[in-house]
Amino acid sequence: VVDSATRLLTYNGAALQMLGLPMPRPGDSVLDLNRTEDFRQMVERALAGEHSSCTIQDDSRSYQMMANPATQGDSVIGAVIVILDVTEQTERERLRREFTANVSHELKTPLTSISGFAELMKSGTVAAADVVDFSTTIYDEAQRLIVLVNDIIKLSELDEGEQRYEWEDVDLYGLSAEILHRLAPAAERNSVMLRLTGGSACARGVPKILDEMIYNLCDNAIKYNKQGGSVEVSVLRTVSGVRLTVRDTGIGIPLAHQSRVFERFYRVDKSHSKEIGGTGLGLSIVKHGAMYHGAELSLESAVDRGTTVTLYFRSKPRDFLAAKEREI
Repeated sequence: VVDSATRLLTYNGAALQMLGLPMPRPGDSVLDLNRTEDFRQMVERALAGEHSSCTIQDDSRSYQMMANPATQGDSVIGAVIVILDVTEQTERERLRREFTANVSHELKTPLTSISGFAELMKSGTVAAADVVDFSTTIYDEAQRLIVLVNDIIKLSELDEGEQRYEWEDVDLYGLSAEILHRLAPAAERNSVMLRLTGGSACARGVPKILDEMIYNLCDNAIKYNKQGGSVEVSVLRTVSGVRLTVRDTGIGIPLAHQSRVFERFYRVDKSHSKEIGGTGLGLSIVKHGAMYHGAELSLESAVDRGTTVTLYFRSKPRDFLAAKEREI
């Protein structure tokens, strides 16, 4: 709360802690606490009798500030300023904008290719010998679109939480063995050796989602590996849960990118990713699947030395998971 001369009359400790400010001295102006132009204009408008607000960025945090005039009769005698931490909402909005832009780009590229080749074939100017090649390109791009749309649908279902899944005890060792069997041809093409260690260990979850999570981790471990490399999947039961680890000897992820690889459409090396295919959504599905199951997800990686991703499923589901199962 400030008076008409912007002097601080009262404040709470939460505001100072939120903004990381020292204790103000008696008579200090509120404008000394934040010297940005947006904040100054907000306070001035409030003292002129108008409701005003602004958003201020401070390092990695976002704050929404609202100021309302305090009146006595017809006179404005001060203002009340409220500060809200809106970092989560701001980050969600940023991710939503990025997601929309990325989806538009990812859809436009194959659609442009399909449209271009189809137009050439429609015009009748394509030599008979080229029809098969053109048709193959159209088919491949259409398949890419189908995979992309399916991945977007999976993420949407996990985000919304509206899809009702059946939960059951899933043997992660047996599931991993099936997935490695399905990926064996891809591993053989890339000269990558697959290995499964550990033993039978059950976790409570949704088989379909768990399959997608483990498949994406193993698929990435093969795609981003080196010729003659290896992928090891380990499933171990611990005192408090089940730990599933996918370890590869591939190209690794630079430290600067490791905090972002689970974001939608984020690619460390876009040119390499385009060559090997994929939608850029695989690790996002892993992350959202882990959140859905209340599992802990961690990543360790070093350039040219490989990557290790670990999923840890606790024996006792968290409260919100138990509630979700009761609801289902």
